[in-house]
Amino acid sequence: MYGLVGQNLKHSFSKEIHRLLGNKSYELFSTNSIKDFIKENHNLSGINVTIPYKTDIIPYLDDLDSVAKETYSVNTVINKNGKLIGYNTDYYGLNKLLKYNNIAIKNKRVVILGNGSVSKTVLKLINDKNAKSVIRLCRTIRSGSDFLFPEYKKFLHYDILINTTPVGMYPYNDDSLLMRIKDFHHLEVVIDLVYNPLRSKLLIEAEKHKIKAVNGLYMLVMQAVMAHELFFNVEIPSSIANKIYREIYLKHLNIVFVGLPLSGKSKYSKSISNLFSKDISDTDQIIEKEANLSINSIFETYGEKYFRDLETKVIRKLYKFQNLVISTGGGMIENSTNMDLLKQNGIIFFLNKDPNRIANKTIYNRPLLKQPKNILILSKRRFPLYKKHSDFIININFDTKTHINEIKGHINEYINR
Repeated sequence: MYGLVGQNLKHSFSKEIHRLLGNKSYELFSTNSIKDFIKENHNLSGINVTIPYKTDIIPYLDDLDSVAKETYSVNTVINKNGKLIGYNTDYYGLNKLLKYNNIAIKNKRVVILGNGSVSKTVLKLINDKNAKSVIRLCRTIRSGSDFLFPEYKKFLHYDILINTTPVGMYPYNDDSLLMRIKDFHHLEVVIDLVYNPLRSKLLIEAEKHKIKAVNGLYMLVMQAVMAHELFFNVEIPSSIANKIYREIYLKHLNIVFVGLPLSGKSKYSKSISNLFSKDISDTDQIIEKEANLSINSIFETYGEKYFRDLETKVIRKLYKFQNLVISTGGGMIENSTNMDLLKQNGIIFFLNKDPNRIANKTIYNRPLLKQPKNILILSKRRFPLYKKHSDFIININFDTKTHINEIKGHINEYINR
């Protein structure tokens, strides 16, 4: 018996990862009592442990590895001849994340958000890598390196921020940020160990201020790799581990298209959907279906504000889903909140088609394009917003095949960054 034990596992990618590693018997086990789980499962061969049991499980184990002893945090357990041995593979996973993203810790000043079991692992690794200083911000002080969250302004000169709290994790994607990233004037990197959503509110905020932003997915995959190696006494090549990371990332990533009306969003959505086996969600089509009216009729009967409110309701339903291709209406870009929501699980592509080419088309059923010149007016207003909110710009100047290959290349670039 292999699997992951925790309390709320709806957000977990662990089963997918271990199945890709070759462990077809890996399952998820939700429990409200780690004591009862251990008592009822004498036949377990190996398990991973997540919130809230990384410390609570320790009294029921026979021994710990050196890192688990020091951090008093366990996320992997193996059965060795009837004895349960606890390991901390999070330490290994985080170390791999830092190396993969070229993040140097030596002589850096590091802020850790949270002081729970995961933070102990982070604190040990940061100290082992000879950080200049490291502090933890928290709600309850437990050690001399702890400070309360409202005291964060004492540390605005720090270099690296690492979130170990579940704030912003699915399904609570909209949790308020613990602090304002823009207050920090020396931050080089923000790491959020949350991996669902793929780009938390914290990371989106960091990117707005041109700060390198890294999620916790690579750490998750690498700690799972080490756990698998312990389960089966095997060694997984880094090439295989990295391939699994890319596969998991791509599977959960949404591809979002923005652009002017008639810029090709529907066409490219269909092509990318077929290429990556992702379902299509067209926001205009969803609105028409739910309102039982055409977009034109909605504008004529209720006005643009009513339509924009419907658009926002659709995004509020969509943004937590993953593995989609999302085609947006041309005006979606004017709502920055909606764009931030789409970014949580999505990579944003701006299909930049020359508005003069669109103006030369015969345009039907476009409420904001009564005359050809209207597209030029829209373009002037929206173009800066498309540039601001998109991750990549595709200049629609060549054939469709060329642009599909360009989009594929950017997706690979995004995942491997």
